Amino acid sequence: MNLAFSIGDILYFKTYCFTDKGTNAPHFGLVLLGDGLTKFKNSILCCVITSKEPNVKKWCLILKCDSYKCFKVDSYACFDRKDLQSVGDLDRGRQQPQGHLNRGDLKRAFKILKNSLFNINDWASKPFLKGAIIREWKKALGSTGIR
Repeated sequence: MNLAFSIGDILYFKTYCFTDKGTNAPHFGLVLLGDGLTKFKNSILCCVITSKEPNVKKWCLILKCDSYKCFKVDSYACFDRKDLQSVGDLDRGRQQPQGHLNRGDLKRAFKILKNSLFNINDWASKPFLKGAIIREWKKALGSTGIR
């Protein structure tokens, strides 16, 4: 299985640890930053992807099921819910990644993510990590021809 995931990859975890509630469940996550750029070996910074419509949509990007075949219903990437996930928790019975953000959604996701890093006080907003996330997303956007 490929363990070198890219920004914007959609992964499916057999066990996703929700750091806001301290619970675990099978779940989708959107790669925000891979393990090669943090001191957290074998872990990936993700945001939660949920099919439940969020109460506050300001920090969410809708992912239409007709654009992403891995979803049965429209889903939401929630950039106010960032979690560090172990690659050991990936569902190895499934092809990984399950999908990748299309060009337009990648650009919209970056705007939401960048705003969340400056407006939500979470551990991903620490200066070094924030800078690394923004730099890597800009590189990813440049490599896809999106400006």
